Amino acid sequence: MELRCRTPARRQGPQGPGASALPLLLLLLLPLRPVGEPRPAPHPRQAPGTLPEPASADPGVSCGPSATCPSDEPRLPRQAPTDLSQPMTPQTQTMSVSTGRDRGTWAALRPFRSCRLPFSSCGSSQEKDPTLRDPEAMARRWPWMVSVQANGTHICAGTLIASRWVLTVAHCLILQNVTYSVRVGSPRIDQKSPTTSDVPVYQVILNKRYRPHRYWSWVGRAHDIALLKLTWPLKYNKYVWPICLPGLDFEVKDGSLCTVTGWGLPKFDGVWPQFRSIQEKGVTILNSKDCDKLYHKISKVPSLVRVVDSQMVCAEDLNRENFCYEISGEPLACSVDATWYLVGLVTWGPSCGRSEAPPIYLQVTAYQHWIWERVSGQALPAPCRALLLVLLLSLNLLAAL
Repeated sequence: MELRCRTPARRQGPQGPGASALPLLLLLLLPLRPVGEPRPAPHPRQAPGTLPEPASADPGVSCGPSATCPSDEPRLPRQAPTDLSQPMTPQTQTMSVSTGRDRGTWAALRPFRSCRLPFSSCGSSQEKDPTLRDPEAMARRWPWMVSVQANGTHICAGTLIASRWVLTVAHCLILQNVTYSVRVGSPRIDQKSPTTSDVPVYQVILNKRYRPHRYWSWVGRAHDIALLKLTWPLKYNKYVWPICLPGLDFEVKDGSLCTVTGWGLPKFDGVWPQFRSIQEKGVTILNSKDCDKLYHKISKVPSLVRVVDSQMVCAEDLNRENFCYEISGEPLACSVDATWYLVGLVTWGPSCGRSEAPPIYLQVTAYQHWIWERVSGQALPAPCRALLLVLLLSLNLLAAL
């Protein structure tokens, strides 16, 4: 939104001292280019209907409506673009574990753009026939599904949000003396195929506020979120494609129908998960207060203590025994206008055999700032209210002169 100033008609007669101060004050408020800084080069014109030039070798992704649009990096909600300097990228292949910001490992963020490429937007399912259920079709339908592995063994589900970034739950990444890696694009998790990519994890970033338990032994985990930075970027195709991150104003209404996808229990037979191919299950979003009441009924948590808080999402599923996904980080995705948004990550629940209370998901929108800070090394830029405040104070000052 542009800030437009309307100049009032000039009055006749003598003017107060504020009139001479106004041009000077407005001049001081104007942003100045530092001495020696070159002027930005003008954008080249393009013929109507031509594709914009991609900014990098990685395939870009055009944004869906109200989406955080990942190309080679996640994009956060629509607001003024942030121009970050380009840091150096380390060449070492060693993996590090961190709870702080990932500084000095990111390419410069490009301004928000709407690029038209052969692929559609982030969150676009690459299998349009809903009747197909074979492993290859399921891998195309949910191309952002990631198998997070420790020493080659599946431990949790992850969700691809950009070519080098996977979002998952923190409680899966607290193992010691293991080598983490991810497997993507695989129709069968226990078999390599021409579409499979196995990539080592370069860095594990846990939320520093993560706590394994809250209040009582089984009632919840707080801030159960983590990021995996991959050693090299993935190449997008029909089996590997990022999901959209919702904007800060994204809201899922109670009663909405969404989908959980994954492989079920991580160690069903000691090595591989409950299912070898991706499963899906339709679930219904519940009201958070009603969900909180359900948990108070089946637990001994005092009524004054809130079990389900604003950083969590409830989704009803009355039969979870056949596809048990309570502890393994499966994504909760909701579709808006054929675009899939990552709404939650399953983090805990009463057990798959207890249908009276639903599993609990970490709400992704509550951690958008955290995600942005870790992958970019800078805080999410706030709306430019400081300038508006200065203008208001200046006008009050002029009125007093």
